Amino acid sequence: MQTANRIAIGTTVTFDSDEGPQRGTVHALKPDLGNGQKYALVKVPGTLNGEPWAMPIDQLQRATTRA
Repeated sequence: MQTANRIAIGTTVTFDSDEGPQRGTVHALKPDLGNGQKYALVKVPGTLNGEPWAMPIDQLQRATTRA
């Protein structure tokens, strides 16, 4: 996916979760050791007691800047 190529450490991203839409910052990119798919560790303020969400990169969108 073309969007995945533009996501890097420090990128602000959005994604949907069971708890609703989320917005956070990518803190690391890692391959899944089982299937090689890349995923991102995304810190979302105020969620998961500060632990990052592990999200497949193809489920992330770059966040647009707010006016």
